[in-house]
Amino acid sequence: MKFKSIAALLAGSAIFVAAPAWAQDPAPAQNQPVPTEPDPSDAAADAVIANAKAVDEAQAKIELLQAQIEALQASVEQVKASMVKATPSWKGGPQWDDKEAGFSFKPKGLIQWDAGYTGFPRGNQLRGTIIGGLNYANLGWDTRARRLTIGADGTLPGGFRYSAEFNFAQGAVDYEDIFLAYDVHNSPVTLQAGYFYPFSSLETMTSSKFTSFLERASIHDAFSYNRRLGIAFLANDKKTDRWTFQAGLFSEPLNNGSFTRTGWQASARGVFSPTLGAARLHLGANFEHRENTREALGANYQTRPLSQLTDQRFVSTGNIAAKGDDVAGVELGAIYKSFHFAAEGQKVWLHKTFTAAQIANLNADLDTNDTPLGTGYNGNPSFWGGYAEVGYYFTGESRGYKGGRWDRTKVLHPFNEGGWGALQLNGRVDYVQLSDRVDGSSSSVAAPYYVNGGKQIAYQGSLIWIPIDYVRFMAQYGHIDVTGGPRASVSTAANPTQAQLGMFPFGTTTPANRRKYGVDTWGVRAQVDF
Repeated sequence: MKFKSIAALLAGSAIFVAAPAWAQDPAPAQNQPVPTEPDPSDAAADAVIANAKAVDEAQAKIELLQAQIEALQASVEQVKASMVKATPSWKGGPQWDDKEAGFSFKPKGLIQWDAGYTGFPRGNQLRGTIIGGLNYANLGWDTRARRLTIGADGTLPGGFRYSAEFNFAQGAVDYEDIFLAYDVHNSPVTLQAGYFYPFSSLETMTSSKFTSFLERASIHDAFSYNRRLGIAFLANDKKTDRWTFQAGLFSEPLNNGSFTRTGWQASARGVFSPTLGAARLHLGANFEHRENTREALGANYQTRPLSQLTDQRFVSTGNIAAKGDDVAGVELGAIYKSFHFAAEGQKVWLHKTFTAAQIANLNADLDTNDTPLGTGYNGNPSFWGGYAEVGYYFTGESRGYKGGRWDRTKVLHPFNEGGWGALQLNGRVDYVQLSDRVDGSSSSVAAPYYVNGGKQIAYQGSLIWIPIDYVRFMAQYGHIDVTGGPRASVSTAANPTQAQLGMFPFGTTTPANRRKYGVDTWGVRAQVDF
């Protein structure tokens, strides 16, 4: 029974295994030809595969093209950035800026051609009657290249900037502003070192490109406001420009080529410049303490007659032997639409003036290098001066102002755009007093009791045409009245007829410090800067 069951089970398995074979087509007979026509299902599969490959290839090409476009766009952006760095902007001249790196560079220059006439002194002792002249050398007509400067301004990474400018006007190299400055980040403070003006009057701080007349006021020349080597601390309200503070410590001028550079100076200046409605005010004060070079303890206070077309000085103290001086000044200015006003006063006090006996003792002392230079006096003299001016633009402009000083005026209707440019008229009264009595024990008007440097008052007018922002033409007239001074100390005639004929300008009884004469001056300037 057991064996029957196993046999039946094996027979069923055989039937189950053979069943699929029965379901297949019978095998082709031997030597029967195989069909050569392609199976339609294979063609469809091939087509699907081919289409898939084409799609993949197209997608790959699209992705490649997209990558190429992105690379091209990146290259274009790089080219644009390079063009921005390589292509200068224009601010009167080319300026290159790389703001990301912090570099900038701008060449600059100034050309000023002057021509004019400085008249011969004319006496006016006999109730204003012109009675002759003092014929000095280097007066009359003259021409001059007042400034021919070239230089550059720029910035460096980290907040540094620089300026360097050289003057070739006199056939030799002279120095304008040359300095390195650091602008403290997020601060109104600037630190500066180099060669620049110590901080004094408004006119001294204003560039010669923007002054109202050919030269700065007489106090600038008379009180020797010259550039010096120094370090400075500057602060300015850069957002509203309402205040400015400047202070510095200075050595000697660069053009002092000697090694006896022991003179020094400390100076400070503050300005408050609020805006009141349509008006801009300027209120300032300055102070300087100056020590003369120990090997040449002295200074000469003098000024030219309103231009540098002559080397003559009608008022001059000559060298006064002294250790130094102190200078204090006040500044006042205002801008209201096309009108401006400015006035300044400056006073100088000499300190430690040497007497004749002290000069002799120091010159004989071999144990010191203190060497007085000049005339000795019995006391410390003081001098002062100032000016007041008004100006008006007929063409609607307003005088430029920035950082506590006059700045460039923006022309409203430039000549190159069909306008007339800017036309300004200015008037000024200019005064300097270089005489002082230092010892009342004598009525003498000579050393050592009296410094007869003279008094000069000038009346000036100027007309300025600015066709475009960077071109300027100026014409000015000035009349000077001089009282006393070295020129008035010439010998006089005993015969009044000789004086009336112009042989001598002064009478015989007038003291030297009260003798008067007048001078007329004319001048024109053509200027371009960039």
